[in-house]
Amino acid sequence: MSELRYKCQAKATDRENGSPRRGAAWVKSRRGWFKVFDDRVECGDWIIPAAAVQEAVLFEMRQLFIPVFVLQLTTAEATYQFGFNPWSRVVRFLPFAVERRRAKLGYSAFSIVIRVVIAVAVIYWLWQQFG
Repeated sequence: MSELRYKCQAKATDRENGSPRRGAAWVKSRRGWFKVFDDRVECGDWIIPAAAVQEAVLFEMRQLFIPVFVLQLTTAEATYQFGFNPWSRVVRFLPFAVERRRAKLGYSAFSIVIRVVIAVAVIYWLWQQFG
């Protein structure tokens, strides 16, 4: 059994691919411990062998002034994205090479609709209160 190299909290989804964006996949994402071993990474019941990783990309973004990091791992079977807290420094412990990319956090159609509905509700409430 290999030794645990790093452990931190993460949000994870296997329903997104490419540059990270706000959306329903992250609302329903799993939350748990992201564990790095000499030969694999784990998050919940996902066990991803280092040898199976075809591409590893760390997306570096900002949400207002807060740094956001999303690690995308691509294997032959699936693509996984892991969102980390700003203070997590997982990259130096990973057992495979990681490409770093700067990106802008995008919006899915779902997240845009939710924002519009909330804005309309707030405007309606203000109109009812003061109009």
